[in-house]
Amino acid sequence: MLLLAIFAVNSYAEIVGKANVTDGDTIVINDIRIRFTGSDAPESYFFGKTQTCLDENGKEWECGKAATKKLKQLISNQTVRCSDEGQDRYGRTLGICYVGDMDLQAEMVKSGMAVAYLRYSDRYEQQQNYAKKVKAGMWSGTFLEPEVWRRENRN
Repeated sequence: MLLLAIFAVNSYAEIVGKANVTDGDTIVINDIRIRFTGSDAPESYFFGKTQTCLDENGKEWECGKAATKKLKQLISNQTVRCSDEGQDRYGRTLGICYVGDMDLQAEMVKSGMAVAYLRYSDRYEQQQNYAKKVKAGMWSGTFLEPEVWRRENRN
């Protein structure tokens, strides 16, 4: 009986409040750093570098900063509600976050400002397929997957 009660509490844990956007897949609510699960956004600042992408004409653009800006626009100073899915290896809380009924990760992936983190989840695969089809955001040109870019740009 005790195990069921603990499970029930953990499965419904939520973090709610005003969010400070760190980058396109990380926010802070009430001093809790939350990393979006199921998606991965280009880096706005990583070891002093900003991730760039190439547009359809081969022109470089700061996709990391653009992803951060997009997430700020989606949140627009509204209350954010995130599930608590545990922690990653860096101690960040993992979560799926919403403004009202809008799944922020789904919107970021659909807009091409994040990719579906298919290695961990297929939750946002449909949104990624849509972004590819309409050449939204990063899909308008070429880019390194954020995970690959981070690996190549570690000091």
